[in-house]
Amino acid sequence: MKAAKSSASVAPRHADAVGGAQSIFRVLRILKYVGAAPARGVGLTDVVRDIGLTPPTAHRMLAALLQEGFLSLNPKLKTYSLGRESYILGLAAESRHGIKAIAESAVLRLAQSTGDTSFLSVRSGHEAVCVDRQTGDFPIKILTLEVGHRRPLGVGAGSLALLAFLPNDDIERVLARYDASAAPDLPSTDLLRADIAAARKNGYALNPGRIIPDMLGVGVPVFDREQHVVAALSVAAIRSRLSGARLQEVVAALQRAAAELAADLAPRP
Repeated sequence: MKAAKSSASVAPRHADAVGGAQSIFRVLRILKYVGAAPARGVGLTDVVRDIGLTPPTAHRMLAALLQEGFLSLNPKLKTYSLGRESYILGLAAESRHGIKAIAESAVLRLAQSTGDTSFLSVRSGHEAVCVDRQTGDFPIKILTLEVGHRRPLGVGAGSLALLAFLPNDDIERVLARYDASAAPDLPSTDLLRADIAAARKNGYALNPGRIIPDMLGVGVPVFDREQHVVAALSVAAIRSRLSGARLQEVVAALQRAAAELAADLAPRP
């Protein structure tokens, strides 16, 4: 969010071009924000507060997205959710980048075999997006991430797996824009670097209860045939279920699922 605000410092002779681009960036940020919102949607005051827009600007952009069908309005709650056109675009993207459909059985098997909650995450710029979630049969379920939710790269087990196994230059670019002050539960940059080093050493990423103290998460990267990170699989559970020998069992299950998914993603002859 802070990066968009910094565009005001661009030289005045580019003001018109930057102003137009800034409006586009703001609209796209609103779409991402609404897409990650709970089912009830978000209100005008939410957009003003979290996106950093003035009420007139936020209202104008919401109205334009509503008119074009990218948002829908709940008349009783006065909240906005993704609309029909967003759904259609999502279907078009899914047909081209359908990793969720390919990985669905792997995510489900992980939940069934571990009994806990499994996630599939992908990278979107400097964020990780949850694109699938399945729950196991253990009575205490960890539901910290919903499908569509975003986190800064490195925050959470799946998100850390996406970041830690990137090339060094990419990691440094992400860390250069990382803002630990954006939310109270974000780790410091130094702590994030230590997490990255530990993940690379161990071969898996561990969230040792940074978001919720009694919850642990473990994640592994999914590579394509060129060894680029394309997704991450992770499992979250209460602390007692992800420690000692059982942690290694879950890691092994994740690594097997990641290898199978990588094979499924490889282009066929």
